[in-house]
Amino acid sequence: MEEKIWGCITKRLTGDETDDSKSFLDEWLADDTTHRQQYEEVKALWEMSALLQPEDAGVSFDEFSQSTVLVPERKERSFLNFWKYGIAAAVAGICLLGSLYYNQIAINHVPAEEWVVKRTQAGKMTRLTLPDSSEVWLNAGSEISFAKHFNDKKLRLVKLKGEAYFDVKHDKTHPFVVKSGKLTTTVYGTSFNIRAYANEAKTAVAVNSGKVGITGIDEQHKDFTVMLLPKDKLTYSNQNGKFLKSAVLINEVDSWIKGELVFEQTPLAEVFETLARKYNVQIEVKKEQYVACKLTARFKNQPLEAVLKTLNIALNIRSQQVKQTIYLKGGNCM
Repeated sequence: MEEKIWGCITKRLTGDETDDSKSFLDEWLADDTTHRQQYEEVKALWEMSALLQPEDAGVSFDEFSQSTVLVPERKERSFLNFWKYGIAAAVAGICLLGSLYYNQIAINHVPAEEWVVKRTQAGKMTRLTLPDSSEVWLNAGSEISFAKHFNDKKLRLVKLKGEAYFDVKHDKTHPFVVKSGKLTTTVYGTSFNIRAYANEAKTAVAVNSGKVGITGIDEQHKDFTVMLLPKDKLTYSNQNGKFLKSAVLINEVDSWIKGELVFEQTPLAEVFETLARKYNVQIEVKKEQYVACKLTARFKNQPLEAVLKTLNIALNIRSQQVKQTIYLKGGNCM
């Protein structure tokens, strides 16, 4: 029911309403006076957001201050769900996305401020606790940035390059927003994973608990909004704007935190990049030779030698290691 109301409201606001969706939404609006009030608030926010640029025109990653402000560690974790109030909560989700656009006005016009930048090197994984007690696991070769005065902001904005798993502290008055490439992910309190490496063709968001809203620009250069529930995953092409919503196993959302590698029909070029980051090695290979190759495999805390052996068995790719460099040759996908 919740998803159906969301879909009907979206269709009306985007001008894609059908007879069935109109009838269903009209009935819902007539059922309770608070529904009408909520809808009008959403409509006002939606119309306002249409006047704003969807992309954040703020400071780029390269321009961020390289602050060394330390973020204290905390041991406790909280996996809190949000939007607990049924259909009305789904409408609140649209309000949240509207408020995100509204807050972008402030983001685009505030003076430059100091940012905290946290990075992980190849072969490393870092666990951080943000000033609001939200926890972040940062994968190898990744970076997050957030305002030094994070707790003073109405919008808890984080910018990500690479991959991170978030366990966000619930705070209904301060939305938590992650900017990752061309996507914006908005939540109040939930746990989810974002993979957005600059050298990969796709950005992916997967939800472990709670619910998130994702906005971006689709293949027709139009704004899109997608809501994800637990076990949902959105994969977005950075080249053409195509996106796909699919199901994922919960234990795969944060599998990399446990040292696992999961490849599902993954292009070998991406596999090589992942291995180089995780094991802190250089991989020398003519990637154009493997454009037709994809790998489906799972490695649970396996050493690099075991992964290379699998590549040899599955794809006849031979490897030779010289110090920290892996040379790959052969293969049956050439």
